[in-house]
Amino acid sequence: MTVRLGIIPAAGMAKRVRGVFKELLPVGESMTHLSRAVDTLEMIPVDTTVIVTNPQKIAAHSVALQGRNVEFVTQGDKPDIWGAIASTLNIDADWYYFIMPDTMHEQDRFPSMPDHDFMLGTFETFDPENYGVLFDGVIVDKAKLQPPQVAWGTLVWSRNVVELWKKHLPDIRDYTQAFNMAMEQFGWGTYSLAWYFDCGTFQRYKRAIEHV
Repeated sequence: MTVRLGIIPAAGMAKRVRGVFKELLPVGESMTHLSRAVDTLEMIPVDTTVIVTNPQKIAAHSVALQGRNVEFVTQGDKPDIWGAIASTLNIDADWYYFIMPDTMHEQDRFPSMPDHDFMLGTFETFDPENYGVLFDGVIVDKAKLQPPQVAWGTLVWSRNVVELWKKHLPDIRDYTQAFNMAMEQFGWGTYSLAWYFDCGTFQRYKRAIEHV
């Protein structure tokens, strides 16, 4: 039996939007960013979804996802994407599906049967300085490159990648280093996202809602 785990990092303090819980902003009738992300993962389908949260947010997240097939993990000391991922490394699964809770994109693009140990959901961007870009075989984070570029928006990795990261955990500084390590060791594959919105600011959130 193949076990699939969804991961949503939702512990950030949202400084760009004055502490508003971006993941709980509405994106449709009776739907928030966070519940939409859970819906997206359940389409794969995953066996369960882990919400990486913090003590200040867990009550709000629990209420917002009451009755959903989710578990909560408190993020460790590193307050970034890698800190969220590292908080899930001891959860056993065959495949891990990663989605940001303050983004919007197509919901049916994750591969249920990945063909690489590390896979990136990619989209074209004219703002490469705002994303992690796949450039010359590696991920370059928020670099000033000539647009358009190909950026990653969602991710899939295997148990093999988790074992690699656990082995090198003390040496990994950030998620870009971790992802490039996995790509160097196992290669990578991609799956296409026709559109993608980062809703990290109110202006971007408004633009995404208007699109959808």
